[in-house]
Amino acid sequence: MTREAVLDLIRRLGRRREGLVAIHVTHPALYARARRCFGSWAAAVRAAGLDYWSEIRRARQHAIDMRRRKRRALVVAKRQAREIHPQ
Repeated sequence: MTREAVLDLIRRLGRRREGLVAIHVTHPALYARARRCFGSWAAAVRAAGLDYWSEIRRARQHAIDMRRRKRRALVVAKRQAREIHPQ
């Protein structure tokens, strides 16, 4: 994959609603290639014309939102379990 192809793919993925969250998991080959071509993931994101720190904030907010959803689901499941099997 050429440097320009790496940048194009980063730009396309950055336009998605979830942005570049967990790219190292969802696109490990891209992540590795970007680091080889640009020295770091941050440098590759900046070279693609994206704001790296904005992407970091988006990733952190995504993680917070996911933890909240999981916590709410657990509370609901516990409440339903109590209703089905009262003590």
